[in-house]
Amino acid sequence: MFTNEMPNIEDALTFAIDAIERGEMKQGTAALEWILQREPGNPYAWLWMACIVPDEQAKRDCYLRAGP
Repeated sequence: MFTNEMPNIEDALTFAIDAIERGEMKQGTAALEWILQREPGNPYAWLWMACIVPDEQAKRDCYLRAGP
């Protein structure tokens, strides 16, 4: 997913967004999950996760976790 170096959150988010925009949902999801394991309250990761989850309830849950 990333280079040999441990990515920072910003680089991982950029990777996730790029992957999602290319239609590579599996890679984008993996990167977002990596971010959320390290920063469970990251609003940007939750907003992007809401864009790719399959059902409406999951989308609502993501938006709620993104914050007000």
